Amino acid sequence: MATTVWKFPLPMRDVAEVEMPAHAKVLYVGTQGNNAFLWALVDPDAPRKTRRFRVAGTGHTLGDVGAHVGSFMLLDGGLVFHVFEVA
Repeated sequence: MATTVWKFPLPMRDVAEVEMPAHAKVLYVGTQGNNAFLWALVDPDAPRKTRRFRVAGTGHTLGDVGAHVGSFMLLDGGLVFHVFEVA
């Protein structure tokens, strides 16, 4: 199995859906410019799967969330968001 790192846009929604190869391992959540992204270790030949992530600002109610996968800042640190995978 060959692996590589891919970058995926992270929509700024309460629950963002991201299509990626099955069993992708999220390595990092961050920004480029004013946009949020996930970087993940993937098997490019794996079938695609849609995964759901909760994107919440500091102080926002989370509800039922899974594992924390990362946090990122926008507006020079004026806004901080936290990303959790939705089970």
